[in-house]
Amino acid sequence: MKRSEFLKEIKGLDSGALQEKATKLAEELMKLRFKQSSKQLEKGHLLKETRRSLARVQTMIKQKAA
Repeated sequence: MKRSEFLKEIKGLDSGALQEKATKLAEELMKLRFKQSSKQLEKGHLLKETRRSLARVQTMIKQKAA
């Protein structure tokens, strides 16, 4: 998913949905790290993508809280 599409998607979510999305991304990131450590991860770029998506969601959570 492109960055602009992702931003449009998360801007429309409420705080609860953003928290849920952040939790899912954190779990996905953990799974990717486990795969990487056991040399089973073929698409290394997914780590960077997921980490940045999580940061974007957390930023939106903080902006909506303020």
